[in-house]
Amino acid sequence: MTDQKPSSLNHYFGRDPEKEQTDFTKELTDATDKISNIRLDNIDKNSQKQEPQVCRIFSETSVEPKDPTAAFFDLIGNDGSKGSSGGIMSDLGLPVKTEETYIPRMTTSAEADRRRDAWIPIEKTRQALIANATAPAGSYVPDSDLLTMPGVLLEEDLGDAIGEAVGICLGEAEAAQRRSLTASDVTQDERGLRELVQAGAYRAAINLTSRLLSIYGQGRGRQGHSSKHSPHSFQLWFTRLALLVKTKAYNIAQAEAQPFGQLEKPDVFYQFYPDMYGGRPGSMASFSFRLLLAELPMHCGKPKESLTKLFSILSTVRKMLGNLKHGLCEDGNPMEIGEMDKTDSIKLWSGREARVMHSIINCAISVKDYELAMELLGQLCERDGAPKHALLSALGRLHLQMGNIPGAEVCFQEASQLGPAGVRDMIDKGLLAIAQNNFDDAYVAFQQASNLEPSNIMILNNMGVCLLYGGHLKEAIAVLESAIASNPMHALHESLILNLCTLYDMESSKGITKKFALLRQISKYSADAPTAILEKLYG
Repeated sequence: MTDQKPSSLNHYFGRDPEKEQTDFTKELTDATDKISNIRLDNIDKNSQKQEPQVCRIFSETSVEPKDPTAAFFDLIGNDGSKGSSGGIMSDLGLPVKTEETYIPRMTTSAEADRRRDAWIPIEKTRQALIANATAPAGSYVPDSDLLTMPGVLLEEDLGDAIGEAVGICLGEAEAAQRRSLTASDVTQDERGLRELVQAGAYRAAINLTSRLLSIYGQGRGRQGHSSKHSPHSFQLWFTRLALLVKTKAYNIAQAEAQPFGQLEKPDVFYQFYPDMYGGRPGSMASFSFRLLLAELPMHCGKPKESLTKLFSILSTVRKMLGNLKHGLCEDGNPMEIGEMDKTDSIKLWSGREARVMHSIINCAISVKDYELAMELLGQLCERDGAPKHALLSALGRLHLQMGNIPGAEVCFQEASQLGPAGVRDMIDKGLLAIAQNNFDDAYVAFQQASNLEPSNIMILNNMGVCLLYGGHLKEAIAVLESAIASNPMHALHESLILNLCTLYDMESSKGITKKFALLRQISKYSADAPTAILEKLYG
């Protein structure tokens, strides 16, 4: 987190462009903002005073490094961030592991491909694939409802939101001085797409995906028209939809995702194109794409719909694990696989099972079904090799959200007994103090955590919030301003900026001047920013 580039760079593609491979096989790390924006009043249940609208964020330890040979698109993080509330699992301080964390893939063997792409098709799809395989070559014509027919719905390219805000607030002359990458400034391929995302130019990257998808007949105006799919086209769609979520364009993402359903139609599978893939089994769409589509309704304010879809995925994953444990392949095929390959497959799909459970916990918390969330956290704790320290900490933070301070204390104490005190324990101590309205002690705890991780912007933000609630407005502003001054490319994060704008409004009616200065910094160091931030700066 001390990279010289913007945090979004490593949170998305995080790889050296000089070492890229042509088959899109680079790590796409957990993204879509692991930092939370839940309000302080969600924890401070007993406070009777009117609280300012300031965001709270939980710090978390870094997730384990991912395998550098993992599929380029297969590791995008679906942290379940909901609207402005951020990722709930990361709110609880739980590092979310992706499936590939468990399996070091040093080669791209056929077995590794088979394991990664395995999926059990629904019965209607299975029958269609059989009909396709048994029909004379080229004679099978599926019904239109069996085809996935996506297309780009945005009629025009997205513009430079920061540049537009600068023009409104600071004048066109200053806006003209801003330089940011556009889709036309890079190569029109995956290398250019990676370059845009690494630069944080998410809207420009969305524009480029539109151009690249046109190659597959899936560009503007093509939704509802049949076209051929490939692993690459699905990867492009996955990236496009993830970027739309990243920029909080949830309704557009939902509309463009609609033709994919739950990725259960026959043309999502390699078997649908026997001439192209020689009977290779499995899904051309990544597992992470399935998760993203299942979580999309939650972003759009429909968490119960996400719960239904996620439980469907969990059911399939558990069925696949059952098949493996009974000596079958993931999809129930009796084909024999070696013992080591079987072990690797179980590890992979057990990891994916945990990932789905994380997503379900996100949804459960968003609908305040704390019983379900606790039950799943308990199941995760009982798994072999589970990160119990992190899980117990997460369980304690969930108790805090429920207002159960004694329960949180028990969980935090059990977590602290599993190892020497670290950043997570200091954060837990600070959160417990906040729940008890003891903001001075909370500040001390966060300060101790900051001493262990001086560059952790999330901790500094929490310190600022504690100072505010302790009645030290100017000191709170100073902490957040110093965080930006010391590392602007990293510290210009949505939660910190929103908090700082709120503090400026509370400090003086002339806070707009300081907001404009902040906008200048964003224009200088950031390629893109959510609309909510920009509106806060000049609203």
